[in-house]
Amino acid sequence: MLVREQNAIKKEWNEEKIKIGLVYPQTYRVAMTSLAIQLLYFLFNSWDNFICERIFKPLNPTQNPYSLESQKNMKDFDIIAISCQFEFDYIYAIEMLQKAGIEPDVRKRKESDPLIMIGGPSVTVNPFPILFVPDIFFLGDFEPVERLFRNALSEKSKRLRIESLLDIPGVIGYNHSYDKNGKWIGQKARSVKIKDFSNTFYPIKQIIPENVQGTKNEPVFGKAYYLETDRGCNQRCNFCMVGHCRFPRVGRTLEQLTEIIDLASEQNDFDKVIIYGSAVAQSGNLDKLLEHIVNLGYEVSCSSFRADYITEELLTILKNGGQRTLTLAPETGDEELRLDINKIMYDEDIFNAVDIAWKTGFRQLKLYMIYGFPFEDEIVEQRNIDFVKNIRKKYFPTGKISVSINQFISKANTPFQFAPMLTIKDSKMKQQKYKKEIYQIKNTTPGFYEPEWAAIQKILSLRDQTYFPFLLEIAQLKNTIGNWKRLLKKNNNSFDKELLWHPEIKDELPWDNITHNLSKKTVVAAYLKYRDKRAK
Repeated sequence: MLVREQNAIKKEWNEEKIKIGLVYPQTYRVAMTSLAIQLLYFLFNSWDNFICERIFKPLNPTQNPYSLESQKNMKDFDIIAISCQFEFDYIYAIEMLQKAGIEPDVRKRKESDPLIMIGGPSVTVNPFPILFVPDIFFLGDFEPVERLFRNALSEKSKRLRIESLLDIPGVIGYNHSYDKNGKWIGQKARSVKIKDFSNTFYPIKQIIPENVQGTKNEPVFGKAYYLETDRGCNQRCNFCMVGHCRFPRVGRTLEQLTEIIDLASEQNDFDKVIIYGSAVAQSGNLDKLLEHIVNLGYEVSCSSFRADYITEELLTILKNGGQRTLTLAPETGDEELRLDINKIMYDEDIFNAVDIAWKTGFRQLKLYMIYGFPFEDEIVEQRNIDFVKNIRKKYFPTGKISVSINQFISKANTPFQFAPMLTIKDSKMKQQKYKKEIYQIKNTTPGFYEPEWAAIQKILSLRDQTYFPFLLEIAQLKNTIGNWKRLLKKNNNSFDKELLWHPEIKDELPWDNITHNLSKKTVVAAYLKYRDKRAK
């Protein structure tokens, strides 16, 4: 793949330099939208005597993965650092290792094989499904411990590097934290949380592709610069991993953000600024930041907003910055249920935000909604439909509305990990009704996630190392619903059994050995409060 890029770093290879292959197990188009890749790439390359090159999932499934900078095989690197943002990345990471001729099972690898490290949000919450892939996991935010990593990885051998890495906060590893069967044998681990962004590294220079417009390699957001305003969330919605495992929220100040974008404008050539963050609307003076970006001559785009933070001034600036779609996540059209799941947002807030959006000239609205919450009343289905109808009739009379309405999926270390999910049949029945009703609303389109994929995501979110053989086999076959169904059946299992299974409150869960800023007691209490109110 020949891509012309700004700021890509190509260092001369020699025996003295330590070589890191930075792996994001998705295609170039997806991988280059990852701020984690930008941050780690420039951070690793800032270390003396280190080379870092990117390795992504090839577009051609028959092709072996290689580095973009010098077309090296994964086996040529001393260290493979894999970033897993989502659960499905596990399968593609294993597949890439297999194709590169690297044994994916740490218990079978040799001293001469690369040292493999895995980090990212999904493994920070539950690394157990791929427990036997890496030599070490890193759990949490990398910036506070990057110097410790640099020192550890500077050791002369793989063995010494691993020994040094295991002394770093947030690091767990094979034969230290857990044994060959996956039994926990070490002390409890604690994920690393950044406390503030002062004096932390940020990739002012970023890799920006220049000759991929209109091709399959064009990044989702085009010729864009990525600006992280905040990390984490304070809301603690009962279904959400971020609010429970990345609590509390930490944000950059307006001064820090404007300084970054001013420096970036001098050192990069881009058309658009993408605002990254899990609670963007809660950034103080967001309107002033966006106005500053627009005044510099850039387009600007934000992901979804909390409706109760939206103002006419904010949306006017966004529209002037080229954003055409407002995205909101009401989750449900039933206000009482919304409050019960701890999404503290009222119908009035949402309707007001939509009304402001339409009056400021937005003609595209996207709503993220969820069905099948634990103990969800039958009436909720109709309330969700009426909610969308009401928005169309009263607040967004013209323009396009897209409704992404998907099944609730259990996530580890959240209150709803203790609840079952809908079966495939029940989920598809609900989807059929939503599809029929929403299509009848003028210029309104529903979108759905296949229930089978929801079941697979639950497996990857809530199961442990006993499912590792499944992942190895799926990676060799292909990650398809049919292959998962056949493998589950071969093992006297099924999608429905997985969907209905859930941990019990009294169970000792594998991820209980990993602590975050919220205790298990807090998570259990939130579930019991919800269950006692909703269960009939």
